[in-house]
Amino acid sequence: MIQEFFDFIGQNQGPLSLLFSLIVTVSTVVYAILTWRLVSETQKMRKMQIEPKISIILQPCEEWNAFVDLVIQNIGLGAAYDVSFAVEPDFTCELGQPLSQVGIIKNGLKYLAPGQKYQFFLISTADKFDELKNNPFSIHVIYKDCIKEEYADTFFIDFGQFDGMSQVGTAPLHKIAQSLERLQKDINNLSTGWKKMQVIAYTPEDVERERNKR
Repeated sequence: MIQEFFDFIGQNQGPLSLLFSLIVTVSTVVYAILTWRLVSETQKMRKMQIEPKISIILQPCEEWNAFVDLVIQNIGLGAAYDVSFAVEPDFTCELGQPLSQVGIIKNGLKYLAPGQKYQFFLISTADKFDELKNNPFSIHVIYKDCIKEEYADTFFIDFGQFDGMSQVGTAPLHKIAQSLERLQKDINNLSTGWKKMQVIAYTPEDVERERNKR
């Protein structure tokens, strides 16, 4: 049996060598592809660790959802450098100031750390919601990562997303603040003498008489 096997190999040495060479070649190609994919995934992961991602959104205030803030935040894993903004068309804030002239929008940011955010009051939608939702605008932002690669994003700011939304109840933090304010007023009233606390004092003799009555 063993001799027959070796005889078979000897008789078919050429085709078998070709088959083994083909197997080695295919294995090498597969290994090269897997190695390339691994290197590519590693490069993507390293890039994600330094890649910033700026987000710009509208956010209603907890106290009253008619008050709307503009929130600018770096939600990426890397820091953002040389951040610049452009508003198109320009938007008029609550006090009549153009958004393009607000400090952070006008001057930009030299550095925005991962997770860092800027939040400021933009406008009250009370009595002018229909006007606002029919006049959306865009904010363009350009920034760089730590290796000076440039990124550009455009955020469509649309007040229509709040259409039909209503607020029920009071925000927990606001309720706590109101309770603390009432408590402070009560303490001040006691200290200033506006309201006097009734105090019933007992002497040792009074306590003893009460015991004897039982």
